[in-house]
Amino acid sequence: MQKKWMRIVVYLMLFAMLASTLLAFLEPLFIRYR
Repeated sequence: MQKKWMRIVVYLMLFAMLASTLLAFLEPLFIRYR
């Protein structure tokens, strides 16, 4: 059970990092098109 939770937390952290980088890249594009 503990390992399962650790794996879920790691996946959530990786997903958050990916989402933040994607937002950082896409934000200027949205500002430019507006």
